[in-house]
Amino acid sequence: MANKRHKTYIQEHGGYTMLGRSSSVVLSFDTTDTLPDFEVHGYPVVPKNMKGRQIEFMPRGGGNFIPLDIIRKAGKNVTVSSNLDFKTSIAYGEGVQVLRRYRGDDGKIHVDEVLRKEEPEIFDFLELNDINRFIMELVNDLRIFSDAYVEYIFDRDKESHRLVQLRSREACYSLVSKMDEKGHIQYHGYCDDWARHSMTETIATPLLDRNFPLYDLKSRMGMVPNSEGLLKATGERRLIQMLSLPTSGRFYYAHPYWWSIFDSGWYDFSNSIINFKKALIHNEMVPRHIVYVKDSFYERLYKDNAADTDEKKKAVRKKFLNDLDSFLAGEENAGTSLISRFEYNQMKGGEMKDIIIEEIDERKKGGDYIEDSEESSNVLCYGMGVHSSILGNSPGKSKSINGTEARELFMIQQALSKYLQQLVVQPLYYAKAMNEWPEDIEFSIANLQLTVLDANSGAVKQKGIKPETNQDTRDS
Repeated sequence: MANKRHKTYIQEHGGYTMLGRSSSVVLSFDTTDTLPDFEVHGYPVVPKNMKGRQIEFMPRGGGNFIPLDIIRKAGKNVTVSSNLDFKTSIAYGEGVQVLRRYRGDDGKIHVDEVLRKEEPEIFDFLELNDINRFIMELVNDLRIFSDAYVEYIFDRDKESHRLVQLRSREACYSLVSKMDEKGHIQYHGYCDDWARHSMTETIATPLLDRNFPLYDLKSRMGMVPNSEGLLKATGERRLIQMLSLPTSGRFYYAHPYWWSIFDSGWYDFSNSIINFKKALIHNEMVPRHIVYVKDSFYERLYKDNAADTDEKKKAVRKKFLNDLDSFLAGEENAGTSLISRFEYNQMKGGEMKDIIIEEIDERKKGGDYIEDSEESSNVLCYGMGVHSSILGNSPGKSKSINGTEARELFMIQQALSKYLQQLVVQPLYYAKAMNEWPEDIEFSIANLQLTVLDANSGAVKQKGIKPETNQDTRDS
């Protein structure tokens, strides 16, 4: 690929900027703030349904941009998006099954699938609440945020404890209130304007005790004695339960382990490779330098130069890039220094620099970085708990695996989703308790099992119960 000088010194593209005089490519990178939630301050809010009462809600991380920022980042990287889609789909399996568990005449435990005609009330409830979509929404939120929120809506008759609706409240628009002196979190706040700090439309709903949610639900409905020993309904007809995949050291919100791909820098590295290759292809040149500039650096630059309009910001940014281009171009700048701000992040254990300049190895030109791209994809898969061979990208030298290995990896991945599957059907057990459905009714996520057949038919579906015996695989 020929080295080509540009008439225009600076060319900005989506994701990167070319500096013509110095033959350099500037890549932006950012870091998602995922500090412990006990280090942040709450937002005093007067919810529109609380008649003037102020509630302090806790943002997610140092700023409340994290939920939407995580969604945006996931959508920008092919590997991350594919992994999330795969893990969501595999946890959903084949949807919810209604089962009946009983001890047979042989003394063994049996589990049979229930038909609609046997329990029409249960199936009506599932259909009216579009339970398949409800479960998928919960799985999706738990996979991304390790938190999900269920709203329980009861019959309008305040003497009744009949549950009529289940609703998933999006985790990205949900916050919880500050703990009281007893360590209880009393309210859930829902608002699609959190990120812009415009909270006038916030809806506050009582939040069930996260340690004893079913007991709390029953006591509020007057079904069991409350903490004061009284059998008294509160009259509340809407309540929220917070479902979480527990992570250590978090008081308010879970911290998904897969977010390590952001904190470690591998996500930014993966995206930088993509933008670097785009720069090579679009500009037909081999850059001499790669310059990484943190997004927050520009915000401080605008503030220092009193750039409060888009025009002023564009001018300040252009001047900075011109100065950087001049610094990197020509021999006259050999031996000079560029001063850049950095800070030491104790949580992440390293220096957080505003500007990083790397000189490109002459051996790495147009068609290179293939191994780096493969390595970054494999690390992202590893960080997200997905074996890359299942999705078609095989690590190591082999580049391919056989069907048995793929099937075993699929089954392992499915087995590791068991806790999440149990969590998302929990609201159905609460509905069973409130609506007093038969005691022997159970709910489960049906898994797809792939099995090799001698008849060369490929695979069969197995829904957790052996079809030849209808017998539960667990010990009786």
